[in-house]
Amino acid sequence: MLISDSIERYLEDASIGSAYTRRTYRTSMTHFQAYLTERKLTPDVTEIDRLDVDRLLAFANYLLDESGVGQRTLHTYLAGLVGWVQFLQVRGWLPLTPQELARFNEGIKRVRKNQRPPDLVPHPPKPEDLAALVAAAYERPLKRKDDEREFLGKLRDIAVVEVLRCTGLRVGELVKITRKQLDGDEKSAWVIGKRGKARRIYFDQPAWGAIHRYLQARQIHDGAAQRPLAELPVFARHDKRAGSKILPLTTMSIQNTIRDLADRADLAAKGITPHALRHYFATRIYQTTHDLAVTQTALGHSSPNTTRIYAKLEDDAVRSAHQRAFGRGQAESTEEKLPPNKETE
Repeated sequence: MLISDSIERYLEDASIGSAYTRRTYRTSMTHFQAYLTERKLTPDVTEIDRLDVDRLLAFANYLLDESGVGQRTLHTYLAGLVGWVQFLQVRGWLPLTPQELARFNEGIKRVRKNQRPPDLVPHPPKPEDLAALVAAAYERPLKRKDDEREFLGKLRDIAVVEVLRCTGLRVGELVKITRKQLDGDEKSAWVIGKRGKARRIYFDQPAWGAIHRYLQARQIHDGAAQRPLAELPVFARHDKRAGSKILPLTTMSIQNTIRDLADRADLAAKGITPHALRHYFATRIYQTTHDLAVTQTALGHSSPNTTRIYAKLEDDAVRSAHQRAFGRGQAESTEEKLPPNKETE
């Protein structure tokens, strides 16, 4: 079998992950094929049996030295390669012995250990920045006051930013919420997160009110959709291409909305994204409870290690120690002991 054919079969197999994962792995395998071409192994001509462990492991060096990818990207691309090797192994298409496969796995393990990416430190917006972002949504002027689509779009965007602010939802979770998932009695909703994990989220009054106003304004369109009301997305498109259909938003459209509102609020330099609002939510929850388990559940994290970064972020022990050591009183007493500056005498 040709290398290129095996890669295509791998990337078309739904069992390797979601559509997003397969797109990411396609990028990885595109780099891998470029690497092989440079090593005189043209993927659409060369058979799989020309591969060996040394060539597979040298792909990491190629990514670091010649492609210049970062450590985090390196780990992602290596995951694509490992998945391909496993895909071939299960089907008996890879001519490597068990000893060679063990050496490959150990080599990948060593690369991952030696090229461990640094922890990502979240940068939540400050409360005043978030207030400005929300205000920008409410104050955004309509280009055409009699344009119903534009009016509905504004109400929807207000609801989007209010919901992201107080729920910590991932964008992918937000766009999938349907009306049947809303619970008016609890002002809450059941959402499905990563790996199909369900959790309940809660809305504060501004967020619930924004959702209610938006859906009330949209009810004529919902009624004409010829679909069960419960199945309709909570947040829908209102562009001309959507027509009269009630279609869900895309994650990209949410990202563009937050970017536009940040620009309007003069916050472009702050790099505020939908995920930054998730960091804001997580920080507020941990500040209030100082309970990692509660914060983990609220965010839908599978591992407490992912949540622990917010504990580190909010741990003021270092700040308190610094103030005790270098606070105003300490600084003044130190200045009294310093020799006089000859240049200023």
